[in-house]
Amino acid sequence: MHRVNRISNWIAVVLLGLLVVLCLTSIPFNAPTADEQNHLSRGYHYLVTGNLDLNVAPPFVNALSGVPLLLQEGIVLPSYDVTHRKTYINQFAEEFVWVYNDAETVINSGRLAIVFLSVVLGFFVFRWAKDLWGVRAGLLALFLYVLDPNILAHSQLVTTDLGVACLIFVATYFLWRFLRWRRNGDLALAGVLLGVAQATKHTALLLLPIFGLIVLIEAFLVRDVTLRGRWPWRARFSGKQWTGLAYFCCGVLVVLLVLAFLSLWASYCFEVAPLTGAEPGHATIDRLIRQPALRRMAYSVVESIWLPFPTYFRGLRWLGRYSQRGAPAFLMGEHSRQGWWYYFLAAFVIKTPVPTLVLLAAAIYLTVRKGWDIAQKQYVLYVPVVAFLLATLMSFLNIGYRHILPVLPFVFVIASQVAVWSKERYQQVALAALCLWLVITSVRIHPHYLGYFNELVGGPDNGYKYLVDSNLDWGQDLKNLKVYMDQNGLQDIRLAYFGSAHTDYYGIQAKPLPMEKPDDLETRRSEVYAISATYLQSGYLGDAEAFGWLGEYEPFAKIGYSIFLYRLP
Repeated sequence: MHRVNRISNWIAVVLLGLLVVLCLTSIPFNAPTADEQNHLSRGYHYLVTGNLDLNVAPPFVNALSGVPLLLQEGIVLPSYDVTHRKTYINQFAEEFVWVYNDAETVINSGRLAIVFLSVVLGFFVFRWAKDLWGVRAGLLALFLYVLDPNILAHSQLVTTDLGVACLIFVATYFLWRFLRWRRNGDLALAGVLLGVAQATKHTALLLLPIFGLIVLIEAFLVRDVTLRGRWPWRARFSGKQWTGLAYFCCGVLVVLLVLAFLSLWASYCFEVAPLTGAEPGHATIDRLIRQPALRRMAYSVVESIWLPFPTYFRGLRWLGRYSQRGAPAFLMGEHSRQGWWYYFLAAFVIKTPVPTLVLLAAAIYLTVRKGWDIAQKQYVLYVPVVAFLLATLMSFLNIGYRHILPVLPFVFVIASQVAVWSKERYQQVALAALCLWLVITSVRIHPHYLGYFNELVGGPDNGYKYLVDSNLDWGQDLKNLKVYMDQNGLQDIRLAYFGSAHTDYYGIQAKPLPMEKPDDLETRRSEVYAISATYLQSGYLGDAEAFGWLGEYEPFAKIGYSIFLYRLP
């Protein structure tokens, strides 16, 4: 057994090494995506100055992405004018990445921290599946993780999506370990990581009811006999069974919440300030109270209340306003600002590799057939998946598969149990075929992982017909466009580019591409028109007809599945 474990550990190391290689060989092909400059500049600024002015989003992973920059000399922080509150964050990011520093140097350095987090997440995917079902399941779960195009895509981008997926999963793992073995250290780690997850992305708020539900299920449905005798602090309580179980729930949840509060507060450097201190004009009070005298009284009361980490609450307030406004969204030929209840379900079906979907379906079927004895071993895996999917049904922000990325690690562990139950020859052959399918999928899409769509919709070539924005086109292919232009002798083009990267940085000479068909198009000299898939589908333009005239023509080339080239007339 010891020899088997040692071999499996080495195989896991090789798979994690493969993950690093796939990420590092893909990074040079990707220009900075639309959100990376903001995340990295905020994180590095906070890391160096301790100032939270720029942090609308929670700071932990952003600051972690800035750590590699500390090892470099000559990184320059621009100044900013806080009086222009609506623009200075974006202005600061633009200047930090594109003016005062070399864009690819700072962005690619920041990406290394995300690759590190992905390795950490991969290790715990392997560990949880191995703890549940043994070595074969652990290796299968890690295999599904390492070769998943969506994981590979977001493991090399300076955003919070992979980071929050990592922290949510690892925090839940340690809670599961505590419920299984009643070790105080596991409970403490679960509480600390719960708080750090909150300091990574507001999405992690969903982890609070998830943890509460998991503890309740453990106490009142599973009702392990050890719950009545062994407590987090190893005290014993007499009394009725239900009283003891209720006391257990309260005790565990209090420990989790206290540790989460402290770790979240520490992430904000123990900030204490009035909530409205950074909101000139007290806009919220102005909307609620009309009489000047009452307003002044309300101002004085609110300004006298000091709270821990008020920057976090201001970020929540901003997110609430943004969610109410909605964002332009595209799904299978339709446009909306309010989204569709089934958006993320559709995205999950068409962007998750088919082998993973098949294994997940098989695992769920086998779990149902085996009954409660099996389900109670893995309900901790299912609760987060169901909770996140239910939450997406009510989401108005339909802008990317990345918002359900936290579901994937749980899916891989659930699906991995098929490795244990595949005992017949034909089952093992089928499992091997699915693994080979996933290998081919990952090899074929390299290095353009962000543009991945599965075979149910015809693969990545047809992806733009179903989803755009960060599902496919986040501005990552501008650098590849320049390479294509140089290889094919294109000196200048007309371009409609969806992204924040600068064309002049890559030496691209481009004129604007007209949104409406030029009247004299047929008499013009032949030109190359380049357009991002998001703009081709009229995303973020407020005009469903914009660039629609290009649908009359066929592109002669695609750059990384996200930029389409036309030669017109």
